[in-house]
Amino acid sequence: MTIYHESVGSGVPVLFIHAGIADSRMWDPQFESVPEGFRYVRLDLRGSGNSNFDGTTYANHDDVLSLMDHLSIESAIVVGCSMGGDTALEIAETAAGRASGLVLIGASAPEFKPPEDDFEPPQWSEAVAAQQRGDEERVAELEAEMWMVGYGRTVEDVDRNLIEFVIEMNRLPAASGRRREEVRAKPDLKSVTGLDVPTLVVVGEHDYRDLRAASEFLAQQLSDRGPVVIEGAAHLPSLEQPEIFNRALEDFLAGLR
Repeated sequence: MTIYHESVGSGVPVLFIHAGIADSRMWDPQFESVPEGFRYVRLDLRGSGNSNFDGTTYANHDDVLSLMDHLSIESAIVVGCSMGGDTALEIAETAAGRASGLVLIGASAPEFKPPEDDFEPPQWSEAVAAQQRGDEERVAELEAEMWMVGYGRTVEDVDRNLIEFVIEMNRLPAASGRRREEVRAKPDLKSVTGLDVPTLVVVGEHDYRDLRAASEFLAQQLSDRGPVVIEGAAHLPSLEQPEIFNRALEDFLAGLR
């Protein structure tokens, strides 16, 4: 199994793990300007981008740790969005010392029960139907719209070029079947709250309400500050509002020198 990766810069490793609907290209705006003293590394998880999927069971956090070993990275600041944020938490919980810092973007929280919420994205029922009939292209389109629009906006409020970019990235994950074979570490609340790792929690203003609530919870448990809320963004704030996100990230990194 080969995991595609690339790196830019030199110094303290910062490892970027993409969302489930994307691949490593979602970090393009971050890789355009790497702060001095840091080495940015990004990868395609298996079944995404340039990393193939062979149909066997796997664990994303194990794949990332194996890549770190391959690159002789003992520890890294791990930046993860959505599924990538969940993977970052799994790395910190299962491999002591390998995550020297965490940046969790739109991540879920172990054992967190969000408040009751009856909101359903308008694309949801059609996405489920498309999945059931095996229409992978339509699934990719609807998932991209659903996560890029988020809560409190319509599809007309979002740059269509960004939606098309996410559709392109999401085609392979939607078709590969790798989501059915992933094994999760599923850290519990006690193990996560016991982490002594500098943590920045980020969430988009228009992300879904359960994930905004989860971000508040993660910040309370892991950080000495509340989550950074990125205005004018939903589930992929680093892609939708890169300048604002980059400032928050670089301020956090500067504090870890």
